[in-house]
Amino acid sequence: MRINRFRIFPLAAVLFFFAVFPSSLAAQQRLDVGVHLTPQLLPIQALNRGEVEREGDLMYTSGEDGIDLGVSAGGYLEYEVASGLFLRGGLDVVRKRYRYTVHAKRADASLDQSGVNRVAYTAMEIPLAILYRFDYLPNNDRFLIGVGAVAGRWVGDPQLKSAFYRGSSNHPPFRYNPYTLNLFAGFDRYLDSRFVLGFEPYVSYSPTPTEFRLETRTKAVAQLEAGLSLRLRFDN
Repeated sequence: MRINRFRIFPLAAVLFFFAVFPSSLAAQQRLDVGVHLTPQLLPIQALNRGEVEREGDLMYTSGEDGIDLGVSAGGYLEYEVASGLFLRGGLDVVRKRYRYTVHAKRADASLDQSGVNRVAYTAMEIPLAILYRFDYLPNNDRFLIGVGAVAGRWVGDPQLKSAFYRGSSNHPPFRYNPYTLNLFAGFDRYLDSRFVLGFEPYVSYSPTPTEFRLETRTKAVAQLEAGLSLRLRFDN
């Protein structure tokens, strides 16, 4: 069996991060451990919108843009490579949900219908980031900025629901984006000398969007995402 090295590289990298860094760097007190809970706002864009041509007895569908909520949770490690500059890597469990309205139109307008497409799936993700924390405020709190990416994503079987599913032999009904780019900022609040509560709003962009084809003529994509990450970190 041939193994795709490019697919297993992100997993190998993060396992190396978790296995080697704690033992080799803990003595330097530059490695922190944390957990997070991140509510997500998931918009979806319908690419077939507006009026469609009515021909014969065939049914054609058009969609509308939609929005739904998701959530991500996981653990991570942070290593300070220089004063104020940190590397972050972790492992997340993600639940994403998408919803958008679809209109089915026929030659006889009295037979027109509307329905809602719903897609949900659970995934494992490997987020990586580099961030910079600014100088301490008088009470030791800090502001930060950063960039990151989801370096690997493994998706379980999606749950698909559509009122007008017709299927297609040419296209699968669902194709997810394997990688995501993130931009975030935040604020760290020290609860005591060791524990830090962080607030990090973010936006993300997927070069290859998640694509939904639940009807033969309707296509929708999800390429942007936003959320607020709530983090609790043990400051070593």
